[in-house]
Amino acid sequence: MNPDNTRTTPASDPPSSDTAALAVPSGKRLRRDEIVVEATRLFAERGYEGASMADLAERVGLRKASLFHHFASKDVLYAAVLERLIAPVSAAIAAAMMTEGSLEVRLDALSDAITQVLHGQPFAARLLVREAMDWGPVIRDKLSGTLQEVLRTAAQFAKVGQEAGVFVEGDPRQLIITIVGVHFMPFAIPHVTEAFLEMSPYDAAFLEPRKAAVRAHIRGIALRAR
Repeated sequence: MNPDNTRTTPASDPPSSDTAALAVPSGKRLRRDEIVVEATRLFAERGYEGASMADLAERVGLRKASLFHHFASKDVLYAAVLERLIAPVSAAIAAAMMTEGSLEVRLDALSDAITQVLHGQPFAARLLVREAMDWGPVIRDKLSGTLQEVLRTAAQFAKVGQEAGVFVEGDPRQLIITIVGVHFMPFAIPHVTEAFLEMSPYDAAFLEPRKAAVRAHIRGIALRAR
C-alpha cells in the first residue's frame, strides 16, 4: 500500500497573505510541529490528492523516508494538520463558555473568539470545511468525535440561553449550525471575500470590522426580541 494515499479533493491557491503567517523558521532543525505547519500550507494549496509526501519533503529539506519517521502515512500527517486547526477553535469556545457576565456578553465573547481564531489560523476554515464536505477517512474515523463534542458544547450553551429566556426558541442545534456558517464562510472562501471586500480576510484591517459585524449578526439570530 502506498503510504501517500490518494483521494479526490480540489486544490486551490491561497491568497498571498495566508502563506506569510505560516512561515517555517529558517536556520533551525525541523521538528514535528514545523513539518505540520508546512504541510498545512501544502494541503491548502494543492488539496489532499495534489499534495504528496515527496513534495513536502522537498519543501522542508528532508528525505521522504525521514518524514515517515515522524508520520507513518499521509493520513496520519493530515490528521495532525486538522487536529492542530481544530484545537484552537475548541479552546476558544470552551473559554467563551466560562467568561463571566450575562449570556449576551458570553455570546459576544464566543463570536469574537471564533473570529479571532479563524483570522489568525490561515487555511483553518478552508481545510476544515473541505474535509467536512468530502467526509474522508481522517475526519470520519479520527476527528468526527472531536468535532461533534465541540458542537454539542456550543449547543448546550444555546440551550442554557433558551432556558433563561434570552435566546430564541427552537432546536439549539439548528442555531449553532447557522452560527458556524456565519463565522466560517468568509475565511473558507478567501478569494471571494477578498474580491468583494477588496481586502483579504487575513489582513489585519479585516479583523475588528468583521468581529463587529459578526457580533451584530449573531445577536440578531440568537437573541429573543425584547
